[in-house]
Order: sequence, then C-alpha cells, then structure tokens
Amino acid sequence: MLSCAMLMYLIVTENDLLKAVVYLAVSGSLILITFYILMAPDIVLAYAAISIVLSTGLMVFLVSKTGRYEVV
Repeated sequence: MLSCAMLMYLIVTENDLLKAVVYLAVSGSLILITFYILMAPDIVLAYAAISIVLSTGLMVFLVSKTGRYEVV
C-alpha cells in the first residue's frame, strides 16, 4: 500500500499527463493484486474491466484530444 501512496503522489505532481495516466494504471494494478491476494475474484474481474481498461483507455483518449503537458 505504500507503493500506491507513492504512485498517487507522482500522479498529482506529474506535468506530463500521459505519464500520470500510466501511473494511475500501475496503481490500479497494485490494488487489483491486493484484491486477488484477499481472495475476492468477483471484485478483481469487475475492477480489472472498469478501472484498468475502461478508465485508462478513456483518459489516454482525452489526453490525446487535449495537450499532453500541463502548463503551470
């Protein structure tokens, strides 16, 4: 869980939005592994489909339609 907290910090502070989306997908994968270890297969299947595939794909599409870098 400490690695998820570190990834959340990287997501918030990253200026490259595509990198932030990748960090979010990695964080979701770590949470998915945690659910698998806790033996919750139904949550694993739903979380994999929604969080990792749909939201990451949607965010990559939206970043491609806007600017990749955040202007501070």
